[in-house]
Amino acid sequence: MFIKKITIVLCVFLALLTKSQTNSLVVFSNVGQVFTLTLNDEIANKVPESNVKAFNLSTGWQKVKISKNLNNKEMILVDSFFIADKYINKEFTYVFTETANKLTFNSIEEPSAPAIPNVPEAPKEIVPLVDNSIYGDLYQAKNNKPVFFNNYNKEEKKCTVDLSDKEINYALNLFKKCNDDEVVLIYLNTILENNCYTSIQLNQLISSLNLEMDILNSAKKGFPHVTDKQNINILVPALKYQSMKDAFARFLQDEQAVIKQNNLNCKIAISDSKFNELIAAIKEKKYENEKTIVAKKQLVSSCINTIQAQKIVALFSHDRERIEVMKSAFNTLVDKENAKNLVSEFQFQETRDEFIKYIENK
Repeated sequence: MFIKKITIVLCVFLALLTKSQTNSLVVFSNVGQVFTLTLNDEIANKVPESNVKAFNLSTGWQKVKISKNLNNKEMILVDSFFIADKYINKEFTYVFTETANKLTFNSIEEPSAPAIPNVPEAPKEIVPLVDNSIYGDLYQAKNNKPVFFNNYNKEEKKCTVDLSDKEINYALNLFKKCNDDEVVLIYLNTILENNCYTSIQLNQLISSLNLEMDILNSAKKGFPHVTDKQNINILVPALKYQSMKDAFARFLQDEQAVIKQNNLNCKIAISDSKFNELIAAIKEKKYENEKTIVAKKQLVSSCINTIQAQKIVALFSHDRERIEVMKSAFNTLVDKENAKNLVSEFQFQETRDEFIKYIENK
């Protein structure tokens, strides 16, 4: 009788142990194709992804189904694999091989992440702001957060007030109170969008950033609102690396080109013969970056229409060069109302969104 009771307790214990053996499964496409994974009749990801992770696998046979759309046709792979009792809290990785349409074992490792990620606490400001205090024309503190005033009129492209050194000091002190670079960057970009400032003031603001790329991007972002653009080169020392200095110099050249393009006041597109010369000059160059330089140089003094712009962009293989050339081409379009027709010339949605944002802000 005693042995029988021990046997029953042992069976229950083993059953609970088996139930607690939770493993995870990772399936990824070898070519980055998105798919939907169904594991033991439960969908692991409702939105198709190229790398899917499923949790809470017990031991025994696992039934796997992979679904994907290819040319508007649903392709389905059904497979299975076995997890032995010796595996507890392990992560099994399989590769979904597109060409062979099969599932291939890759590895067994320790779990890479929990089902519910640990979310760190949001960074806190070292020194709280003072509620209901107004910091000049820059911002008002509410609930220990800055609410920035908008001093920039987008329609007139000018500010109702200019920032004084007092407001700049308020901004610099605000940045010092933060212990998060991303928060500082958000605050800075808001200030740049909402105000006008001198080159010296912009230099003071961007010098508060730690990352070189952030400094470069903020210098570019702030340029349109600078009141003394003739002194803009004062920002160059804020950039440490020569590659960043060169990138900023190219940006300033592009801005000068835009001024020349706008002064053309384009109404009529260049003739077919002139356009063919422009195309030939671009085609002469072998590499994409060389073609980009020539195209942008030609577009400084050439008015074109959207059909001609489509022929120009067809000479480039990648969105990186296409967006750069098309931004330059937009300024000389005689039919800017048709500019959105050029969006389809880009391969990726991210580039399309960037171009739409560019033309809407012009």
